[in-house]
Amino acid sequence: MKEFHGKVAVVTGAASGIGRALAARCVHEGMKVVLAGINEQTLVQTRQELQAPGAQILAIQTDVSKASEVEALAQQIAIVWSNSRMIQMKRKRVPKVRP
Repeated sequence: MKEFHGKVAVVTGAASGIGRALAARCVHEGMKVVLAGINEQTLVQTRQELQAPGAQILAIQTDVSKASEVEALAQQIAIVWSNSRMIQMKRKRVPKVRP
């Protein structure tokens, strides 16, 4: 079986249903998990409920039907987890994230 510990999982629709179940499994496997979805309040609540010792979970409001928001999501993930490979791949197309 593949080792997923320390890998990054970006789960869309993570606040409920299949997305939430997948996010929970990813946390259980020791992955760094990004919860993405439209409703920030339910994402934060889901993050709190999935939080476990050592878990690395981000909740980022994202409308995946908007390319600019998906690109901003990728940039935020790269900043938080210093994934220089992702930054290099996206550098030319990703707008700067404002503080």
